[in-house]
Amino acid sequence: MSVTMNTPGIDSLASETAHRRRQTEYAMRAAFLCRQYVPQEEGYLRNSQPMASDYAQGILTWSTPYAAKQYYTPMKHSTAGTTDHWDEACARAHGKNLADYARQLLLED
Repeated sequence: MSVTMNTPGIDSLASETAHRRRQTEYAMRAAFLCRQYVPQEEGYLRNSQPMASDYAQGILTWSTPYAAKQYYTPMKHSTAGTTDHWDEACARAHGKNLADYARQLLLED
């Protein structure tokens, strides 16, 4: 008896290239949604994220000399809707949508 299985769907899920592409897309979506919660007076903090992040590794980084203070210290921000711990605010507001997006990325291949 001989059994042949065609597994392109499973193979593509396990592919390092496919995984890196999905991770990059997911990280970019998360960064886009998170952006609105990042404090913005002159825009330097928000604008530091695309240059400092490694989307393929799933790492989002805001890199300015004052990023840690803006993140860890509760304060009144000048732009409405912005806050400290902006990743947590994003997760509360968009967590379900991000989880749905991750599922879509896994199923599309």
